[in-house]
Amino acid sequence: MAWVRLSDDFYDHPKFQRVGALGVALWAEGLAWSNRNLTDGRIPRNVARRLIDFEDVVDMVAATLGNAVTNGGGNPAGNSENHAVAASALRQSTITGLVDAKLWLEAPDGYVIHDYLDYQKSAEQIHAERDKNAARQRAFKERRKRTSTPPPRPDSAPADDSGNEASNATSNAVTDTDTHGPVTDAPNPNPNTSLSYEREGDSPGSEIPDDPPTRDDIEQACTALADAIEANGSKRPTVSKTWRREARLLIDKDGRTLDQVLAAIAWCQADTFWRGNVLSMPKLREKYDQLRLAAQREQQGQRPAGPAAGPGYDPASGTDLFDRAMERAKARDAVAEGGAS
Repeated sequence: MAWVRLSDDFYDHPKFQRVGALGVALWAEGLAWSNRNLTDGRIPRNVARRLIDFEDVVDMVAATLGNAVTNGGGNPAGNSENHAVAASALRQSTITGLVDAKLWLEAPDGYVIHDYLDYQKSAEQIHAERDKNAARQRAFKERRKRTSTPPPRPDSAPADDSGNEASNATSNAVTDTDTHGPVTDAPNPNPNTSLSYEREGDSPGSEIPDDPPTRDDIEQACTALADAIEANGSKRPTVSKTWRREARLLIDKDGRTLDQVLAAIAWCQADTFWRGNVLSMPKLREKYDQLRLAAQREQQGQRPAGPAAGPGYDPASGTDLFDRAMERAKARDAVAEGGAS
């Protein structure tokens, strides 16, 4: 899943006030479509015409007004043919409004979003980042493969002088004066080695001693939190080794699924209190249980009824994103336990 950069006060610009609600919606959908398809802001003409279902808009308006929308002759425009004509006119008017406001620029094959590459990553940058991540993953796998495969041990002592060479190397090394054995290396002053890191290094905020393997679920969780923090108006945080480590421990050690982590991010960054308190992945892991309990309390009676019932709330099901993720995780655990038995 990719993200687009969009300032939280963009709609205050006179250009957006000029194009109206439908123009803003069409512009935003075009921005998302171009980012997902890596077109560097170019939108083909046929795509621009279908990004918004204008027929649906006209039908909804006609139903709301009781078919009081009239055509040029003053007759009710309640039939589907008149709705199609009205939708076509509305579509063209909205596109023309974006062009007149210089939010879209006309091109031979369609339209170009004005100043797209000033704020969004180009297709070349995104491909380069993906290639870099893939190369880093391959390099890590190669390093792990080399270090995890010990050299073959001979079944018996060699018949030539190679055995003497090995013994000479040992005898010529630094030795203990009492035991005449080789002196061992000095102890590592940092207990967070790669082994103790797995056993003991689970407190939020501690650093990673080595480069960990790149995992899609960890990168997705870290990117989602960084994007949400930036979208709330804060400076975009750096996704560091600490972030990736805490995300890995949250998923692997604490037993949270990626769905649950993403749901917790969505919930806390939509909540006016928690968005100011959870500004890093270590803090998200530290406060995860408090977030879960707060979401449950909100669901069990403290959430007001209606469409503004809280972040992530779905009126159709009576649950929110956080709760649904918890239920999916419980269902998967139940299936896994059933298979094991």
